[in-house]
Amino acid sequence: MMATAKLSIRREAGVSFTINAALSLAFFLAVFGIAVRLLEWAAPDALGLDFVPQSIAVSLMSALVPALITRRRLSLAVPVRVIVLRAFTCALAGGALGAGLAIATTQAGLSSIGWGAALGLKLLYGGTFGALITSLILQRMTR
Repeated sequence: MMATAKLSIRREAGVSFTINAALSLAFFLAVFGIAVRLLEWAAPDALGLDFVPQSIAVSLMSALVPALITRRRLSLAVPVRVIVLRAFTCALAGGALGAGLAIATTQAGLSSIGWGAALGLKLLYGGTFGALITSLILQRMTR
């Protein structure tokens, strides 16, 4: 059972990576547009500040959805209330991480970044952070 749970966690983390990268793509295009240009970390583009909502959304959904699906699929006795509270705790922690990244990127005096590089960074961040949160939550549930 434990080997199956590990394999399932890896698969779910991969799914989480893909979904969160895709959502990061959609939000990036909605916020920063499709025009290829240089983006500023601080004003006027606020690329750094975008880490806050991205981190909150990724951590909340990466904790909530896979946990609810796994609970049902494996018939686990974890109360939904516990899953929701863990997801909100992850969202708060994600918000704190996002705020730290926002402060670091806006205060560091970083040069402008190309649109494509910024997109790649946001996709990699959203996907990786989502996979990490999903892995941690599912490992805790299946212990």
